[in-house]
Amino acid sequence: MDRYFWHLSPSQARGLACVVCSLDLAKQMRHVVVGRDPATEQEVYACAEPCAVRIAEESERLAREMRESAGSDGDDSGLGADGEFGRLLRDLRILVGAEALLAAVDDLATIKFLLQMAAVQSEQAMIRSRRLLARMTLREE
Repeated sequence: MDRYFWHLSPSQARGLACVVCSLDLAKQMRHVVVGRDPATEQEVYACAEPCAVRIAEESERLAREMRESAGSDGDDSGLGADGEFGRLLRDLRILVGAEALLAAVDDLATIKFLLQMAAVQSEQAMIRSRRLLARMTLREE
């Protein structure tokens, strides 16, 4: 799954500037794809060093912290409040909140951000729903 980078400048969103330091990538010899702009799904880039390295280290640190905070309670069903079903419910609550905000906001930049967030969260909810349905179907057999 691609990592999405939010609040990008127009040149960063088009892949012309580093998403970390905003350096013009035409001047930077080495740069790598690090994710996508959520609005256009276009690839975005970072300087190979140090920016891409910093992104990788930050991602690994966040993943480690998430694994530690999730812990292991012996329930591998994924149906508990902290399992896949709980994450699906959180995705759905975020979508409900986005709906409420979209009904009340008239600022174009905020609307664009909310639509981007809704697109990502709805995709996550779809993936989680399908995964849960597949697990439940397997258990019934």
